[in-house]
Amino acid sequence: MRRRATLLALLAASALAAVLPGQAAASDGASTLTLGGKRCNLIEVPTAAPVGVGRCPGVRPGALLETRLGSRPAFCTMNFLFRDGSGDRYIGTAGHCILNNNGERKWNPGAGPIAKDGQGRAIGRFRYAVLRGEKDFALIKLNESGSNRAKARMCHFGGPTGVDATRPRRTVTLQHYGQGIVTGNLTPARTFLANGMPDRDHVFAKGIVAPGDSGGPVTRRGSGRAVGLVVTVGAHFGGSLRDNGTVGITRVPPQEARAENVIGRRLEVVKAPQS
Repeated sequence: MRRRATLLALLAASALAAVLPGQAAASDGASTLTLGGKRCNLIEVPTAAPVGVGRCPGVRPGALLETRLGSRPAFCTMNFLFRDGSGDRYIGTAGHCILNNNGERKWNPGAGPIAKDGQGRAIGRFRYAVLRGEKDFALIKLNESGSNRAKARMCHFGGPTGVDATRPRRTVTLQHYGQGIVTGNLTPARTFLANGMPDRDHVFAKGIVAPGDSGGPVTRRGSGRAVGLVVTVGAHFGGSLRDNGTVGITRVPPQEARAENVIGRRLEVVKAPQS
C-alpha cells in the first residue's frame, strides 16, 4: 500500500511539473490568468483524451469534454449543470478550453463550436466563454441528446447541493473530480485544502491537478455546495497570508452572473444530493 501511494505521488508530481511556469496552456494563445492580482499559469489543455474516462461517463460534473482549440482537438473536464428560465440546459467548463486568447465571446444558439462527450458524441454547442481578469468560464448549450443524458450529480462525491458564496477565513476541505492525465486515471476524485476562501472571485488551495483537469468542478466537503472550477496551477499568492496554494479555482457566483448578463438568460446551478 505504501509503495502504491508513493507511485501515485510521483506520477501526480510529474504531471504537475509538466504545467509549472514556462509551459503554455494553449498552444496559440494566453498561458496565464490574473487571479488575486497575480499572473497564474493556466492548466494545459491536452490534445489526447486520458485513459480511463469511462469512470465518469456521460454529461455531468466531472466527465470528459472534447472541444477544438484552434485547429487541434482539446480535452477538458465538465463542471456544473445549469438551467435557464426557459428550461434550456447547459454544462460548464473553463473558458481556456475553447478560447485561444484573452477575451470574452458569445455565440447565437446553435452557432457556437461543437462540444463532445468522452465517447465522441456531440452534446451541444458553446454559447458563451470568457478568459479575462478573474474569469475563466464557458457554457455549452446542450442539444436534445445531450440534455436528455445530462445528470446534475457530480461524479463520486455527489452534489452540488447549491452554490457557496461564503468567504470563510478558516481551513476548508474541497472536493474535485477531474479528467487530468495520470491523475484522472489513478485518482480522479481528489481533495484540496484551502486556508480559507477570503476572496469573492477565486480560491487558492493545496492539491494536485494535471492537464485535462481544466474546468473541473469543485465543491465544499460537508455542505456539498458548488465553490468553483479548477483553472490554474503553480505557486499562488493572493492579497492575504491565507490566500495561497498550488491550485487556482475561479468561483461560480461571479462567473454565473457575468454569463447571465452577456447571454441575457437567468441561470441556476441544477442541484443533486450528495453521495
